[in-house]
Parts: sequence; C-alpha cells; structure tokens
Amino acid sequence: DKCREIGLVLSRCKMMQELCLNGNRGCLGEEMLVALFLAEGPYNFPLKSLDLGNNQFGTRELTTILPFLKSWEALNSLSVEGNCINNRGAQLLAEVLDTVRIRRLSLNRNQISKEGLSCILSSQNARYLTSLMISNNGDIGSAEID
Repeated sequence: DKCREIGLVLSRCKMMQELCLNGNRGCLGEEMLVALFLAEGPYNFPLKSLDLGNNQFGTRELTTILPFLKSWEALNSLSVEGNCINNRGAQLLAEVLDTVRIRRLSLNRNQISKEGLSCILSSQNARYLTSLMISNNGDIGSAEID
C-alpha cells in the first residue's frame, strides 16, 4: 500500500524538522494518516513544523493522530486550517496543547465556535502561543492574535 510505504520512508528521515502535507483534499483520510504517522511506531525525528491544512478532515482524523501529536515535544508550529474541525476537534487540539508547547497554531477556515476556542485558550500551554490564526470559523468571525 502506497500510504504505508510513504509512512515507512518518513520514519527513516531522522533529521526532518518540517513536514507539509497541505492540500491533499480528501486523499489524506484516516487510513493514510494512520499509515503515515504510525508506520513503525512513534517517530523520533525533531519535527518542529507540521502542516495538515486543506485536507478535508475533522475530529475522526484528529483522534487517529492525537497520540502522535501529543508525543512530539519539539513541535512548535501546527496548521490544520481549511479542514472540517469542530468544537470536539478543538478539545482534542487543547489536549495536544496540554502536553506540547506549540507557538504557532493555524485554525483558519474550520467549524470552531467561541466554545471550541475557549477550550484551546484554557489549555495548559496556551500561554506559549505567539501566533493563533482563527479566521473564518463559526461564530468567532475573522481574527488573528499575535
């Protein structure tokens, strides 16, 4: 399976600091995420930036990769913009922020309301955010916090 092959190749990239999987529109579904992120157990490269934007995934896919995201201590930039993430997904992202000190978080163009944003901002490491993009989300409106 090609997804598993990609995951295996990525797991061998021990120096990777940035991974962009943006814009796969429906191709980056739950099965592919599992193959990419769980190919041979946890990755141990120093990933600092992960872009999963514009892939049309939501809470189900976030649930799949949650353990992976929570284990990546070096991660300081995460983009999940342009997906179908709702308030439950925002709660999952808050769990990530409880364990990882993400500095830049892009949530633009999802389905997150003020309630979901409140969960994120109440997380343990939210104080380390230096950039939060939340434009075009539910009842939040358009805003960018730096």
